[in-house]
Amino acid sequence: MATPSHARQLLERATDLLPDSDEDLIYKGIAAGVSERIIALKESKARLQGKHGSLEEMEDTIRTEGISPDDHTLHTDLLEWRAIDHELRELLHMLETL
Repeated sequence: MATPSHARQLLERATDLLPDSDEDLIYKGIAAGVSERIIALKESKARLQGKHGSLEEMEDTIRTEGISPDDHTLHTDLLEWRAIDHELRELLHMLETL
């Protein structure tokens, strides 16, 4: 990862060469990073959907069948899915405010 002074030098050089302001470049970088993360989260969510159907189906299974004391995979998947949904909401909100 670039040091702050190195990053600042790169930003100054980019604004000298490109028609964008440093603020525009920063926003574009943030948008690109957020977009990449959203794609990764959606891939993880699709994997969970393929394994369990929907979040509601998984929650119903846990309610009716419980969690095996020997295998906490279902509970781990539930926590992961909820975390994914939360992070997706936050990232999409961030994109809306850029």
